[in-house]
Amino acid sequence: MKRTAHTAFRLATSLLPLLAGASVLGQDDKEGAFDRTPQDCISVNRIDQVEAVDDQNLLFKMRGHAVYRNTLPSKCPNLARENRIAYETVTSRLCNIDQITVLESYGIGFHPGFVCRLGEFVPLSPAEVEDLERMKKGEAGQRAIETTQVEVERADEATEAAKPADAPADEAAPASEAAPAPADDEN
Repeated sequence: MKRTAHTAFRLATSLLPLLAGASVLGQDDKEGAFDRTPQDCISVNRIDQVEAVDDQNLLFKMRGHAVYRNTLPSKCPNLARENRIAYETVTSRLCNIDQITVLESYGIGFHPGFVCRLGEFVPLSPAEVEDLERMKKGEAGQRAIETTQVEVERADEATEAAKPADAPADEAAPASEAAPAPADDEN
């Protein structure tokens, strides 16, 4: 009896981590499980690449495929054109109270340009990153608005379509001739 209880306990303790791991994996598959909580700081040693979207938005691409969008409190002139920044931190974290400096081309090197404060770091989903990449290439993203050309009926065509099918053609004709069509070049 004692040996059976001990074996059951060992079996239960060895399966517990597997069950916990399975429940965590199941949560990642659910829609809406993506955490969009803005962060005040990111780890500097995890930054892989920084890219300017425009003069007010930066993308911080991290090691491990995470991407953060940082919207600056105000526009930072020449940020998108130069697409190069420098930053200095006291700790190993880059935070929303820190500043970036735009590095501008100067001859064969760079010189410091405008200094701008960072905003919060907002995590982006893989679909949002894909949309941003497509927009930069000039392609439509997943959430882009699609347009199609349609033909609009003129007023006299709408009147013809509205007349009853059994009405004689003579009765509808005077109504469409009553008002002349506006001229395109009145002025």
